[in-house]
Amino acid sequence: MLAIWLASIPMISSASDRNTNSQARVITTNICIDSLVFALIGTENLIAVSALADDERYSYISEEVKDLQKVTFNAEMIYALNPSLVLASNFSSAKTKSALEKLGVNVRLISFARSIEDIEKNIFILGKLLNAESQAQKLTSLLKFSRVTAPNTKQLIALQYSTNRFVHGYNSLISNIIIRSGFKSYSKFLGYNGGRYVSAEALVKSAPDVLILDGDKSFSDKSGSPLYHPALLKGRSKTKALFIKTKYWSCGTPKVVDLITRLSSEYIKLVGQNNAS
Repeated sequence: MLAIWLASIPMISSASDRNTNSQARVITTNICIDSLVFALIGTENLIAVSALADDERYSYISEEVKDLQKVTFNAEMIYALNPSLVLASNFSSAKTKSALEKLGVNVRLISFARSIEDIEKNIFILGKLLNAESQAQKLTSLLKFSRVTAPNTKQLIALQYSTNRFVHGYNSLISNIIIRSGFKSYSKFLGYNGGRYVSAEALVKSAPDVLILDGDKSFSDKSGSPLYHPALLKGRSKTKALFIKTKYWSCGTPKVVDLITRLSSEYIKLVGQNNAS
């Protein structure tokens, strides 16, 4: 479906006096913005993306952008490419932004998403900037309807647990995704508004219904070293373990719809099992 939408996106008009070409020349300098822009316009008007865009560990569009130039948020490097629009994150260097603007470069900052609503706002903003409002409307519509309402039963608890023992707080994108999927956020259950570190032993004791772990169906990395504490291995019989690579949720992109769909399916299965028992 996304591929069909991308094929119908119109060409972008130029946004800079410096650019003498009829087409826009867009540069993205952040892995999250790379993915958002790709979802809106593909690669047709992209002349450069962030340095991590072709790293499959962090980017799910690595194959699609492998032939594009890679840049960091460096004024000299970016100016030399004669962009009509540069997209950077709200935590990018203020000095670099100022330097580029003094050179006449159009730089726009996109805020880091901490909720589904933030993703919708970013898509709307980028849709305006990239002359892709129709595609933006389609993507935001998908996000708006990606929600499961919990039935009147014991609410199931889900938690995303990083390899470094970090648990994201209630005011985070992953917590928002979990709630959209029908689960109760473990962070909300414990009253964690902000992120914090939680021991594996404490986690096993609290026994969440679903544990979202980093990686791909493995408790060990490629060298065989353990990614998680052995206590989690023992707790797997009581807690459903799902292995999901962080690149699918760490950035606020339309890709979270796929994750919500997957978690919603798990939620419905678990509710059915609980009702049956």
